[in-house]
Amino acid sequence: MMMHSGTKLLRYVQLLDSALPIGGFSHSFGLEAYTHDGRIRTIAQLEQFIRGQLHSSLVRLDGLAIKGVYQAIEQQDAALLALYDKRVHAQRTPRELRESGHKMGKRLLKLARSLYPWMDFSLIDEAVQEHGAFCGITTIHGYINYQLEIGMDEAVTGHLYTSVNAYVNSALRLLPIGQTEAQMLIQKLLNDIDSEWSQIRDNDPEDMHSFGIAQEIYAMRHESLPVRLFMS
Repeated sequence: MMMHSGTKLLRYVQLLDSALPIGGFSHSFGLEAYTHDGRIRTIAQLEQFIRGQLHSSLVRLDGLAIKGVYQAIEQQDAALLALYDKRVHAQRTPRELRESGHKMGKRLLKLARSLYPWMDFSLIDEAVQEHGAFCGITTIHGYINYQLEIGMDEAVTGHLYTSVNAYVNSALRLLPIGQTEAQMLIQKLLNDIDSEWSQIRDNDPEDMHSFGIAQEIYAMRHESLPVRLFMS
């Protein structure tokens, strides 16, 4: 299906909407454990935390995974698509993060089938049925963007933006910060998204990795907090 450039942009913007009904609002992705322990109390500490996540995990794992998804679709290789999906799943050490990524991905795929009935889902279906793909949120985001004819770089930076936005929206419920401060922080981090991805965009997807050890430990501790607002 050929799309007008304006329609393509609007479809892409809709996919990045934080109000998309896939359950993202229910997850802090480990941030709640940091705030509970008092490790993050200010907007400056939140900024440092998100910058760290971009550098150590989001760009190097999710970004390269989306690049791999694009390559797998171009080659019509369902096994390769499933491989990248499973590698992202396996590298999310905390159980809550694995489960949230899987659930959000499945919900996004279900939503996409309703929003885009003309879209070809045969390759992702084959990856699931024949090769055991988990349908993680990163994989499905990349798959849908490819079908919407969004460039690979835009698909990656868009996904990174939604991740940053999710952290900031969670912080609004956990920290004494206002909406204006939150939007200013997101604006400031846009340059980090672009610069971090530019540094590794030419890497092979096989190099995908994460070294956000502290965040993973806090994410593991989240399920044992005495009181929780979020599912992760």
